[in-house]
Amino acid sequence: MRMVVRDLYEVESAAFWYNGPEPVDPSKIKTEVFLMAAAASTEKDGCFTNTQRLLQWRDKAVDPPSDARSDLWFIYHLGKRLKELYAESTEAKDRPLQALVWDYDRAEPEHDSRILDEPDVLLVLKEVNGYYVHPPQEAEDDAQERTGKRKALPLRDAPHIPGFAVLKGDGSTACGSWIYSGVYPEPGNNRAASRIADDYTNLQWGYAWPANRRILYNRASADPEGRPWSERKKYVWWDAGQQKWTGYDIPDFPLGKAPDYKPAPGATGMDAIAGSDPFIMKPDGRGWLFAPKGLKDGPLPAHYEAAESPVHNALYKQQSNPAAKYFRKRKDNPLAAVGDEHYPIVITTYRLTEHHVSGPMTRWMPWLNALQPALFAELSPELAAERKIKHGSWMVISTPRGEIEARAMVTRRLRPLRIGGRTVHQIGLPFHWGFQGKSKGSITNDLTHMVLEPNVSIEEAKAFTCNVRPGRVEHE
Repeated sequence: MRMVVRDLYEVESAAFWYNGPEPVDPSKIKTEVFLMAAAASTEKDGCFTNTQRLLQWRDKAVDPPSDARSDLWFIYHLGKRLKELYAESTEAKDRPLQALVWDYDRAEPEHDSRILDEPDVLLVLKEVNGYYVHPPQEAEDDAQERTGKRKALPLRDAPHIPGFAVLKGDGSTACGSWIYSGVYPEPGNNRAASRIADDYTNLQWGYAWPANRRILYNRASADPEGRPWSERKKYVWWDAGQQKWTGYDIPDFPLGKAPDYKPAPGATGMDAIAGSDPFIMKPDGRGWLFAPKGLKDGPLPAHYEAAESPVHNALYKQQSNPAAKYFRKRKDNPLAAVGDEHYPIVITTYRLTEHHVSGPMTRWMPWLNALQPALFAELSPELAAERKIKHGSWMVISTPRGEIEARAMVTRRLRPLRIGGRTVHQIGLPFHWGFQGKSKGSITNDLTHMVLEPNVSIEEAKAFTCNVRPGRVEHE
C-alpha cells in the first residue's frame, strides 16, 4: 500500500512510521509513505466555501517555494498521466477514465521554473458552474442526432450555463456541482470574486449557493398571504402588481407561484407545493418535527445519554442511542459503564482560536505557539482541590482507551454540575497537539472512543468520561 501526503510540513500522517509515539519497526510497515510539498492558500488561485454557504475567490499573492505545487496542479497532472496510461486500453472498466473531460490547459502555458504548466483554474470553475456541451440552439435538435453524431464542444469553447435551472439530463449540458451553478455564468463574470457590499444582504459579495440566496426558505419571512410579517422584518414578499416574488434576497420559491396557489389532486414535484408553504425541499412544503422516513434512529428527536455517561437517562429506560455504531468487538475501543467509579468525570473536547483543525499547520508557527505553548486541560477549582492538582502543573487524563498528560488550567469557566443530588465534575480539553511541529504535546484523540452517530457516522467525541490525577504519564 502507498500513501501520499501533501502538506506544508511533515505532519503526523507522514511521520508515524518512524517518529510516532509508539515504537515501530519501519521494516514491518506495509505502507510506503510519500510526502509531497504543497502550496499554501496564499500561494495559489482559487475559492473556498464555508458554513455561510459563501464561495469567495482569492488571488495568489506569491509563488510557492521550491518544488511546492498547488492541489490543482497535482491532481491535474496525475489525471493526465492516468489518461495517458490507459489511453490504449480495450477493457470496459477503463472507459470512464478514457472519457473523462480533462481540458484544463492554459491558453498560453506557464513555464516558470517554480510553476510548470499550472492548469487554468477558471476552466475548472467553469466546469463546476456548468456549460452547454452543444450550443443552446443545437440542444433543441433531435436527441438521437445530438448524442449520437455531434461532437461535444471543448470546455474552453463551450458556452457557460446561467444557473442550474437550465440543466438537462439528456447530455446537452454538463455541470460539476449543481449547487454552485451560477457562480460563473459568463466569461469575465466570476461572481465568487465580486466584493461589492451593501447595508442589507450583500448579494454582490461572493456567491452564496444555491442561486446566490443568502437565507434558505426565505419565503417564510412573509405570511401565508405573501405579506411581510412586519415592516421591520421585510425580506421577500409577493408583488401582486408584477405577479412575482421579490425582495432584498433571491426568493427561495418559484417566482411566479402566487400565495393563494393550491395544488391540484395528484400533483407532483414543485406543482404539489402550495403557495403558502415555504419549505420547498420537503414534499409537502412544511417544516418537519416528525420525519416519517430517512432517519435510522426514529421519526422524532429524542434525548439519549452519551455512550459514556456518569448518570442514567432521566427520561426513560433507554440509556443511549440503540442505532449508533459501537464497534464493541474492537479491543482498542472499550467503553466505561454508566456511573463507572473509575471514570466519574465528564470530558468535552473543543478547538482553540489560534489553531487550525487539529493543528498540523499552526503548530509550526512560532508566534502562534507563543500564544498556545502547550496542551492544557481546563478544570474547576473544586475538582483541582479534590484531586490536589495545582494551576500550571502537570496532570494526567485517563479513559478506558488510554491516558495522556497536559498542563492544568484551573478556572471558573468550568463548574461542577449537580445531577440527581450529587456533584458531577467536568473538564475541557482542546485537541490541537501531536508529536510533530514546533509545539508538541499529547494527542487528545487517544482518549476518545469510536461510537458513530447512525445517520451520517459523526464520531461522538464531544462528551465521554474520564478520570484525572496530578503528575505525568509514566512511559515504559
